[in-house]
Amino acid sequence: MKGMALRGRWVLLLVLVAIAVFTGIVNPRFLSVQNFLNILLQISVLGVVSLGATILLVSGNLDLSVGSLLSLSAYLGGLVIMHSASLFFGIITCLGVAVLFGLFNGFLASLERAHPFIFTLGMMTFLQGIAIVISRGSPINGMGGLYELLGIRDFFRVPMPVVLFVILLLVVHLFLTYFPLGRYAYALGGNQEASRLSGIRVGRVKIFLYGLNGLFVGIAALMLSSILDSALPTMGTGYELRSIAAVVIGGIPLFGGRGNVWGTLLGVLLLGLVSNSINLMGISANFQNVVLGAIMVLAVMFQGSR
Repeated sequence: MKGMALRGRWVLLLVLVAIAVFTGIVNPRFLSVQNFLNILLQISVLGVVSLGATILLVSGNLDLSVGSLLSLSAYLGGLVIMHSASLFFGIITCLGVAVLFGLFNGFLASLERAHPFIFTLGMMTFLQGIAIVISRGSPINGMGGLYELLGIRDFFRVPMPVVLFVILLLVVHLFLTYFPLGRYAYALGGNQEASRLSGIRVGRVKIFLYGLNGLFVGIAALMLSSILDSALPTMGTGYELRSIAAVVIGGIPLFGGRGNVWGTLLGVLLLGLVSNSINLMGISANFQNVVLGAIMVLAVMFQGSR
């Protein structure tokens, strides 16, 4: 099984190289350092959301409400910054809202009365509705000090959102590899009933993992609103499916039990490279969705055959 997963990652890596070489020949601007930095910046938010999805999918769970939760937490954080002029309270509000709803999703998952696909689908609609009602469809323009803190700052020319994504990537790798709760996530994905019989408190582990996923969504909300210097009630639309697609493309099956963050990184890079390549080749944005959708379908079918 490990050999197949390793071969799958090598195939994915070869696909990435092939896309880079082909696009570089068609448009030499693709190979510039600035373009690679742009790609990394564009995938940093999706990467952080995908890290949370990685933890959940490894444990055999998923969360379709992350996009709506990203929108709501970013908007509420922006509201606090706008009315209190306090960056600290704005960040706490954004992270607190995301973690709170993450824990609530975990509580629902621990009840085991419905598949996570069902109740997180309901939460997706619920949270999106709250964001639109609160905002009345109007964006918040200007995120105060958040823009200077993350949006335009860099570390040796590398944008801060990219640096933050790399740090979190390493943290999740250490969590899944060395921490007991990370190992419990693999155990749940492998066989939940066996995990329960071996003494693992399945319900508590699920609540913790969903809460951790909420924290990553909150961080992604801060990153996206700082990059855009604004908060919109629908800014997270599409992140739920693209994050799951990136994780599945990276080799983590939908039923969990195996995989790691390095596969997720390759999946996120693939989606980012494809989007960037299509833009540089002057192909319509509508066709971009066709290509990305086809990649997602192929990835899921490929996973099913392994």
